[in-house]
Amino acid sequence: MNALMALLVASQGLGDASAQAAETDGWKPVVLPQTEQRDIHSRNTGDNYRIFIFQPQQPAPPGGYPVLYVLDGNALFPMLAVQAIAHESSPDPATRASVVVVGIGYPGDALYDIDRRTRDYTPPAAVARNDSNDLRYGGADRFLAFVQTELKPLIEARYAIDPRRQTLFGHSYGGLFTLYTLMTQPDAFQNYLAASPSIWWNDHQLLEQSGPLLAESNLQPKRLWLTVGEAEEPLPGKVATSGRERRLVERRMRSNVQQLFERWASLERHGLKRTLTIHPGAGHGENATLTAADATNFALQADASSQGAVSEPRTAAQSAVDRPETP
Repeated sequence: MNALMALLVASQGLGDASAQAAETDGWKPVVLPQTEQRDIHSRNTGDNYRIFIFQPQQPAPPGGYPVLYVLDGNALFPMLAVQAIAHESSPDPATRASVVVVGIGYPGDALYDIDRRTRDYTPPAAVARNDSNDLRYGGADRFLAFVQTELKPLIEARYAIDPRRQTLFGHSYGGLFTLYTLMTQPDAFQNYLAASPSIWWNDHQLLEQSGPLLAESNLQPKRLWLTVGEAEEPLPGKVATSGRERRLVERRMRSNVQQLFERWASLERHGLKRTLTIHPGAGHGENATLTAADATNFALQADASSQGAVSEPRTAAQSAVDRPETP
């Protein structure tokens, strides 16, 4: 599936080289319909970002289009755009729906800009340390300001957006940023989708801060969908025999997500609707793909009334019950 995503990115013209490739022997670059991209400069971060947009062809509903903002746009936008096309072209009018998809990425051909995403998606250090001035981390507030005060107005000037149906989707460090946004500016979005969030970052700083920050917030009607791969953490009792396995043990991806999910149970009375899905047998990268496959369904859902608090792995046949319903 990761190879498929890379092929989609390369073929649709999201990379500079693909978009400029000359016709050879009748072969031409593949263009993904209803999409476009541009680079914009942020005054908040001082950097450039590549913005990808899926443009609905159907008229906006009375309240405006729902919108799905996805981090790591170079990698994840193509899959979501294909889903959005499928929703709009459904042969059944009862299931036909439109969503604006906005991918937030970085200039260049790479699927991930490791250094930039590390800085943009990590929160400021809660406690001053010897490396607290390390500019490789801690840019989440500036990046969120870019999204809120620069990117959103740009999108809203072009499309009729429903302010009650805005979704943020991030994976790994992007999942960490998604949770940080919910904690610090919960009204920035109504729906939050965090796949394999890097809760381990900076000695589990987010896990320790989360309760007090959200306890005073009105979270109605906010929705949070947490996902993690079953294989992102070794089973209890398994001896780590490689550097990779030792990192998995140290980071406790699955346990951290489950702990956060349980810790935030008290926030239900503040209006937060929670869902947890553990994808059977999935590793870190696979969980991004599996979660992305349902991201537009989540963004299009009117509310969370049908979502259940699922915290146990399921078989492939059963896992569909953990996913948000198609509208």
